[in-house]
Amino acid sequence: MSFDYTRYLAAKTSMDDRALNRQVLSELSRLIPAEAPRVLEVGAGLGTMVARLLDWGVIDAGEYTLLDVDLQLLNNSRQWLSDWTATRGLCCEPLPDGLRVGDLRVRFEHAELGSFLDAGHGQPADVLIANAVLDLMDVPAVLPGLLRLLVPGGVYWFTSNYDGESIFEPEHPRDGQIMQAYHRDMDERVRYGRPAGDSRTGRHLFHQLRAAGAPPLSAGSSDWVVHSAPDGEYPHDEAYFLGSILRTVADALEDRVEPVELAEWVAERERQLASGELVYIAHQLDLVGRSPA
Repeated sequence: MSFDYTRYLAAKTSMDDRALNRQVLSELSRLIPAEAPRVLEVGAGLGTMVARLLDWGVIDAGEYTLLDVDLQLLNNSRQWLSDWTATRGLCCEPLPDGLRVGDLRVRFEHAELGSFLDAGHGQPADVLIANAVLDLMDVPAVLPGLLRLLVPGGVYWFTSNYDGESIFEPEHPRDGQIMQAYHRDMDERVRYGRPAGDSRTGRHLFHQLRAAGAPPLSAGSSDWVVHSAPDGEYPHDEAYFLGSILRTVADALEDRVEPVELAEWVAERERQLASGELVYIAHQLDLVGRSPA
C-alpha cells in the first residue's frame, strides 16, 4: 500500500475526536485565557486540532501557530483548513503566512522543533499544544525548552501520549514478539541526530512535568479504539489509518524481526483488515497544566 501522510492524518481525525479525554479538555477550557489567546501547536501536522477546537467552541479568536518540520504538510494544511471552513460555512481569508478563520489568525511556521528551541523564539504563547508527538521526542531534554515557549503560568495541553500498549485483535501467536520489538525500536529511535522516542511517554510525563515545576492539573486516558461496524466496514477513512499502522510497524521492524515471521504477521493482519475483523487499541494519556509561574 502506498503511504500518503496527509491522508493518514486526516483519517485519524475521527479517532482523535472520540479519544481525546473530555475531563482533561474541560480543564483546558477552564484554564485557557478568555480573550484572544496566543496558541502554539508543535508538530501540528495537517491542522486538524485547530479545526477541532474551533468546532468545539474551545477557541474562537486570537492567534494559533502551527509549527511543523514538514513544509509540504503545512502547504497541504492550508488547503485542508480552507476546505474545512467551507464545509462549516466559516469565513476564511488567505494571509501571507496563513489564514484568518473568523476572528482567529492561523499562522504556519516551518521549523524542526529542536532547531526552533535552540534558536530562541518570539513572543511567548499563552497555550502550548502537542498532540501525538511527545512520544517522538526525548522529553527530558526538550521539556524545559517547551515550557519556556509559554508565558509564566501559561497552559500546556499534551494529548495522545503513547503509553506502552498496542493491542491487535484477534490475538496472534507472534503479537508479544512483534510488540516487544516495536517498543524497543521506539525507545532507540534517533531523528535529526537526537534521541526521539519513549514507548511509555504517557506515564513518564507525570514525574517529568513535576520535576520541571509544571505538574499536571488533570490527566486521563485517550485510547484509540478502532473496529468495524456490524457490516464489516470501518467508519470514515479508518481502514486507511489501520493499514498505515501496519505499514509503520512493518517498516520499523524490518531489521529487528525475522523477515518471514514479520511478513506472515503483517499478511494475516492485512487479511483481517480487509475482512473487517481487525480491532486496534492503543493506550494513550492526555495531560493539562500550567508552566512555572
